[in-house]
Amino acid sequence: MSIRTFSQILESSVLSNIFILVGMAALFILVRRKDTESHANSFLATIFLLLIRDVLFSVFGITEIHFIGDIFYFVFVLFTLLLPYPRSRLILVFITLINVGVAALFSLRSLFGILKTIPSWLFLLILFFDIAVGVLLMLAKRKEKESQAQVLVSEIWIPTFGILLAYVVAGIFLDSTPIYSRLVVPLSYWWFLPAALVALRLQDEQMVAATTYYEESIDSLYNLFLNTGIVLKGSFVTEDILSSMNQTVVAETESDGGIIFLVDEFDDQIMVKSYVGTFPPPFALPESLPRKQNRIESYMKHLQFSLGETIFGDIAKTGKNVFIPAAQTDTRIIKNGEEDFLRISSFIAVPLMVEDKIIGVLAVVKTRVGEQFTEKDFDRCKLLGNFGTLALSHFFSFLEANERSGLKQSADTAAEIQKTILPKKLPQFPSLQMGAFSAPALGVSGDYYDVIQTRKDRIIGVIGDVAGKGVAAALVMVMIRSILHLVTNTSRDMATVLDWINRGITGKIELDHYCTLSVIGIDMVTGEAEYSNAGHQPLLIYRRKSDSLETIEIDSVPIGVEKNTEYARKILKLADGDIAVMYTDGIVEAMNEQGRQYGRKTLSSVITRHKDLAPKEIVAKIKSDVSTFVGSVRQHDDQTVLVFKMKF
Repeated sequence: MSIRTFSQILESSVLSNIFILVGMAALFILVRRKDTESHANSFLATIFLLLIRDVLFSVFGITEIHFIGDIFYFVFVLFTLLLPYPRSRLILVFITLINVGVAALFSLRSLFGILKTIPSWLFLLILFFDIAVGVLLMLAKRKEKESQAQVLVSEIWIPTFGILLAYVVAGIFLDSTPIYSRLVVPLSYWWFLPAALVALRLQDEQMVAATTYYEESIDSLYNLFLNTGIVLKGSFVTEDILSSMNQTVVAETESDGGIIFLVDEFDDQIMVKSYVGTFPPPFALPESLPRKQNRIESYMKHLQFSLGETIFGDIAKTGKNVFIPAAQTDTRIIKNGEEDFLRISSFIAVPLMVEDKIIGVLAVVKTRVGEQFTEKDFDRCKLLGNFGTLALSHFFSFLEANERSGLKQSADTAAEIQKTILPKKLPQFPSLQMGAFSAPALGVSGDYYDVIQTRKDRIIGVIGDVAGKGVAAALVMVMIRSILHLVTNTSRDMATVLDWINRGITGKIELDHYCTLSVIGIDMVTGEAEYSNAGHQPLLIYRRKSDSLETIEIDSVPIGVEKNTEYARKILKLADGDIAVMYTDGIVEAMNEQGRQYGRKTLSSVITRHKDLAPKEIVAKIKSDVSTFVGSVRQHDDQTVLVFKMKF
């Protein structure tokens, strides 16, 4: 075995090949930044294999190295194209074993002269075999486009196998010629380019679609809270609130009619509390009821069923969502006649639930021939039903507050709202512990904190401070919480989460009710964290390894000030024993009798002194230290602290 000289390597095509492959790798590194399915890694692995093959071939100049590299190259391509289809993985393993066997036999033949009687061209058939199997499998999978990776593969497999087939055929006729090494081989790499461009295009389309969807959802939520909020100002009648909610859902889903039932838990019945538009009965009508539109509508407005009775009673009993796109052909929808006012063309019904308790049922219909609800309409109905129930539960809290004390002041109402949205208990995990406290300055807090578990291994911590007091500020808090719980259920980064919240809020609240907000996403397995800030106090991190405290600052503006604000993020790593502390202005700006502020330095000192304690105990120490510092001086800003501690 001889090794080529440096000048021979420079004269070969290896540098141009490496240049092409590095360029392709750069494209897929860009793709990987937004690749939630990790499919880009298989492309990068294939490119890395080709780089190793070309470097080895350029150094040793042995043709056999190139052919063995081709065998593994084709296997990697098959893995890249077929990995998005889980049911094909056993076939992939089988194909890989065949290819490894052929590569082993070819190596024995080349190194030790074994199997010399087998013609070399027979080994070449393995490459045609890989292409043929790949084409057949892709033809069988061509209709499967459930994931973004499957959509990508469906668009690139034909040019990919076309280029690889041309590469193999050209190798038969042009092998060992300068044209093959300097032209054919580099051209065979160019299938990576359309793959990368298609992947980037699909990511952009997904981002645009997601942004559009969430902006529409946020607008729908805003309309829901705005409409119910307007009613709340002038009415404390349950039917008025439900009617406002029903009208909003009908408008946002472009329905022809909507109906809302509430559960009477004493009698185990559901009763209609709101009827909007035209809502034909989906159940069998009594024979004695005249089939006239005005009589049917009057009957529907006064419906009352036992739990489990009709499709509505069944939903109130089981809590299951019902989506029937084509109601005319579904046996769950009973036909009562051929008249237009008795026809349902599409049907959606969702339970109204507070935590695990079913309090009612919301349903909408389309009645015009050929019109159907889409999955998007179904999602929108569920979303509005969920958050409409939240508004409804707040309304019931208002009623309870009024019943207890007559007419409550705005501050009392706001306190009731806040009590329902702050977490009653923080979750605890083996690798991540947390603690929090929130103390209002004047009975009603403008502070907000939350811990949202988006995956079993990931949580998002949130802390915010809404300017102002009273019901208006509390409702802004509710809107922000609602949007947060909606948009954090994605794979988007924390900066994008703040972008979407800001777009959903700005222009829809008064400027004097802006909100500072700080969010951190923590992976409880790796300790990796993402931090983003909207005009809030900096994040404090105690590092156990260096026994030091870091201040993580990001310059930004609050939520609700400027719609086009683009927020930034920082990637952090939390190790064993590290502590992350989020807090509001009321902590560091707390004043004592001498007019001196508590300050971030004092807060940092408390954290460092009590670093070995659990987060709940650290929070208690901070609370006690602030209380001792201010003494009897009345504070004018709310105080909230949220502490996380890694424990691997």
